[in-house]
Amino acid sequence: MLNQSDKRSLFEQLFKKNYSRLCGLAYQYLNDVEESKDVVNDIFEIVWNKFHTLQMDTIDTYLMKSIRNRCLNLLEHRKVQQQYGTSFSELDLFEEEMDWEDKERTLEKIESVCKELPDKTRYILSQCYFHHKTYKEVALELQITPDAVKKHIVKALKILREAVRKSE
Repeated sequence: MLNQSDKRSLFEQLFKKNYSRLCGLAYQYLNDVEESKDVVNDIFEIVWNKFHTLQMDTIDTYLMKSIRNRCLNLLEHRKVQQQYGTSFSELDLFEEEMDWEDKERTLEKIESVCKELPDKTRYILSQCYFHHKTYKEVALELQITPDAVKKHIVKALKILREAVRKSE
């Protein structure tokens, strides 16, 4: 087993050797420099924490696959966020002719309805849309499938839509 100094030295070499290349790979998927750097930094944090269990002869492959998978998850999350945004825009919550009091009442109604959602559904909605976690991340945390997460989101959005329409 490596001592802390050797681990740090090997990790530093690995980081210097791969950082730019991995940022470039992430950028090919995400088309965003800062987000690409964040992905690479996240993966290197994981590598640091798992360093003693990783095989050095396959580390390059591990890094590339990890970057690819993280980027694909982020792209999927972007799609979900866009769908979520579309769902809320379908509610016509903030039409131009709506005054601030109407907007405030609508937001209060949404908050009230969210509080009444089943605990698990409310938690999933919060994690996906306010904490920007992917369906897959929430599914792993709750030990359910990503499809189950999606069902909770669909359920929550349906309830919110109905509540807002009733209050109009």
